[in-house]
Amino acid sequence: MKKLLTGLMVASGFAAFAQMPYTWTAGVNPGWTNTGALQWRNGCSVVTTNCNGNYTNNLNTTYTSPTIDASCANASTLSVTFTANGNAEYTWDFLFVEYSLDNGATWNNPYGPGIGWTGNFGAGTTIPAIITPTSSTFRFRFNFQSDFSNVSTGYKITDFDIACNVVLPVEIYSFTGKRVGSENQLDWITQSEKDNDYFDVEWSTNPEAEIWTSIGTVQSKGNSTEKQNYSMMHSSPSVTKKNYYRITQVDKDGARRTFEELVLVDNTMKENPLKEIVNLLGQPADENTPGLVIYIYEDGTKVKKFQ
Repeated sequence: MKKLLTGLMVASGFAAFAQMPYTWTAGVNPGWTNTGALQWRNGCSVVTTNCNGNYTNNLNTTYTSPTIDASCANASTLSVTFTANGNAEYTWDFLFVEYSLDNGATWNNPYGPGIGWTGNFGAGTTIPAIITPTSSTFRFRFNFQSDFSNVSTGYKITDFDIACNVVLPVEIYSFTGKRVGSENQLDWITQSEKDNDYFDVEWSTNPEAEIWTSIGTVQSKGNSTEKQNYSMMHSSPSVTKKNYYRITQVDKDGARRTFEELVLVDNTMKENPLKEIVNLLGQPADENTPGLVIYIYEDGTKVKKFQ
């Protein structure tokens, strides 16, 4: 039984740092193998069953890629996307997609058996990313099928990409800094870590000139998919210039990655000690009290904060 995926589905993406092991070049014949009407057509420079008019009844035609080496470094999955426009008889004529991890010996429908695209793609729709395992013998194919009655303009496939879903060795969730007496306390939280060795914390009073000094390292807590908390004190920050901090993550193989986010701690300002924190009713509160609270400082300054 055929099931449908309508061309009106909203496109979505896969968030990942990507390598591109394969992509079509616009307007260039990709050189895949066709059986039947679905093929690259020079007359309209797209993959389609027909440049003009309508496709015919009783089609069962495929367009199949060559073997693609999609064995990605630091990734276990791929994102496959393509762009199409046009129309097929809704719920009766279908564009199926399949991938193979063993050079075409077996084929897999990513949506499930008998599920394919049908209906109107409009002026152009980028299909939500199809997530597949990586493979050094990867292949992909389109299969268009029409029934015995009613036809339409058909689909024009104009774009095709394969990207590696590379997972970064460390994901930083947050990075903050604050004055604690004459020192600066730096705190950061990681969302996940893989093969991370340590963090190199760097300091600058002139970040635009790219002048950075390492002020210490913090050892990784090991591979994790849960949040991990880290902290470090800078004992001798500048009191005449603003202090900027950044984190460089170092893998076990020595590879370094500097995160773009900078933390600023201004030690040139005279410190105004915090006297108390209260809620809107004047009741005692603290830094962990949710909602709107009031910070009251020794000089009488009051600052409302939403926590």
